Amino acid sequence: MAVKSVYLPQASIQSDRVHIRGDEHRHLVVARAEPHEIIEIFDGQGTAWAATVESVGKRETIARVIESRKIQRDPMELVVGLAIIRMAAFEWALEKVVEMGVTRIVPFAADRSNVAPGNRYERWMRILIEAAKQSKQYYVPALDPPARFEEVISMTAASKIVFAERDGGSLKSALTGLPVLYLIGPEGGWTDRELTAARDSGFHAVSLGASILKAETAAIVGAALIRYELGR
Repeated sequence: MAVKSVYLPQASIQSDRVHIRGDEHRHLVVARAEPHEIIEIFDGQGTAWAATVESVGKRETIARVIESRKIQRDPMELVVGLAIIRMAAFEWALEKVVEMGVTRIVPFAADRSNVAPGNRYERWMRILIEAAKQSKQYYVPALDPPARFEEVISMTAASKIVFAERDGGSLKSALTGLPVLYLIGPEGGWTDRELTAARDSGFHAVSLGASILKAETAAIVGAALIRYELGR
């Protein structure tokens, strides 16, 4: 059975005890955490604690910390600029790119984005946290507020990649160093204006093959291929 993970960004540990409340407590209740069970607590910034559940009450779970450790951050900084698409697909992509080890996510409105992001930042952060818990990613990725396309292409990175359906080259030649910033367009694809602007800003157009991938699929495949090429 997998060890249950608890996210506490500001864990308060006194006399080796930690009091878990709110959403994380409710998750433990739903998951039927029991006294003497070992759980893992992490702060999203690389510190993790092994703890034994002492009690599960109505309002809080109390656990005793038995070990702490510091996990080194993966040196590969991988940033995705993700166009806003229909919300169910966008949020699925958020979850999966966390599992793939993306370190920063920058949502943006593309020319062909037909969905407004709305006020979803807290919901998106919860998706990132749950994905980090599930995949044992001890650093929760940074999540930027929704940006404009022009803001995204002006970001600084050693390798700047735009995955495109047409006129794309090889990925290996586009990877010249870290960090890597890669862009995923909307469901309708990039406009000529966007591709030209990206190239003018130092982006290399890269193909994901002959098949036309959904935007959310391309986000995952792109991260996986970059990590593979960089040997991570």
